Amino acid sequence: MFAELYTYLKEKGFDVYSIGQHQGTCSSPYLVIKENGESDIAGTSYINDIVEILVYYPMGSYSLMGSYTDKLKKEMRYFKKVSRVIEPMPTIIDDDKKAYMTSYTYRKIKMKEGRLNG
Repeated sequence: MFAELYTYLKEKGFDVYSIGQHQGTCSSPYLVIKENGESDIAGTSYINDIVEILVYYPMGSYSLMGSYTDKLKKEMRYFKKVSRVIEPMPTIIDDDKKAYMTSYTYRKIKMKEGRLNG
């Protein structure tokens, strides 16, 4: 799911990184895609494939962060392969990156490996 989501968000104009890839402080908004593993859906042949999108926004521009996260949420509504599972995390300050940071968690329901459709 990482590659599809990465490509989709890039095509929508977001600056996107994998975890650990962005270097230095936050001088412009960017996203980090982090895979959070899989979990069984009890009593079924399906699993939740979980991904988290971390949003970094430069310090001193907090009043503009809302429009950026609104754009992200809008674009994610059109990415029908996933659905948001929880409300966004509270915004915190990342001192190392000199950024405000929040995150959104999404899931994709898929068949367990080794199972046949139908």
